[in-house]
Amino acid sequence: MKEIKINSNDANQRLDKFLMKTFPKLTKSMMYKAIRNKKIKVNRKRCIFDQKIQENDIILLFLPPDVLEEKSVEKEYISSELDVVYEDENILIVNKPYGLLSQSDQSQNQDCLVNRIQAYLMEKNEYDPRKEHSFAPSICHRLDRNTTGLVIAAKNANALRKVNEAIANRSIQKMYRAYVSGTFKQKDFSMCYYLRKENTIARVSDRKKEGYQKALMDVHVETDDGENSICTITLHTGRFHQIRALMGHIEHPLLGDVKYGYRGKKKSIKLMAYRLEFHDIDLPLRQREFEIPRA
Repeated sequence: MKEIKINSNDANQRLDKFLMKTFPKLTKSMMYKAIRNKKIKVNRKRCIFDQKIQENDIILLFLPPDVLEEKSVEKEYISSELDVVYEDENILIVNKPYGLLSQSDQSQNQDCLVNRIQAYLMEKNEYDPRKEHSFAPSICHRLDRNTTGLVIAAKNANALRKVNEAIANRSIQKMYRAYVSGTFKQKDFSMCYYLRKENTIARVSDRKKEGYQKALMDVHVETDDGENSICTITLHTGRFHQIRALMGHIEHPLLGDVKYGYRGKKKSIKLMAYRLEFHDIDLPLRQREFEIPRA
């Protein structure tokens, strides 16, 4: 028999979701059967698979030990180096450098922003993976490896839910600065197209088609040198490679972005998530606007 006490980061999620995240060797069929047969109980009472578990609930599991092995918490971190722009008890806002992945795409020991955030919080004694069953500090949105700028990370499960809700409701506005090919006649314009991700590239359509999602953004041309321009872009949707694909589609690819049509001299892509505005979020932030000055 195994007993688990639910902490604040485990609370307010479905029982079956929690169990699947906590016990990798517990199959869905075995879990549902155990719930039906009262071999899994909550607070010593019969439970149902989709009930919400609450802080301080006690889960009892009368199952073989081999299927109740919790996920490994051992992890080696390569770096805890972070450029912290803002921090409170719930969230971090960090400036991601060029070339760093937001999340690992291979081994768990790969250097990436998520791992750096977890290492940073462990050093501050704000995160102990041995005390967590289903939660780990994580980022609330991603930037491409070659995009720099502001990323929001959540220190606890409640903050993660609140930020994700605000992003989904478009209550957090994200603004980017991009160096693009060519010049423009208009200084301000809006773009509305449709995108579909195909492996590592975004396909663009002028009209709605099956499998394509609407992509909206506003563009302001800050300046140009007669050949290329610096634009600030406000996203209203967050599609895969949205800025890169849409600018390439109108034949103004980002400088260096050969994937989306750049044909000039080889150079690094310059795209920065330079500003965040929190318009409505149920968290006690000390400030609501964050900006990285132009380099």
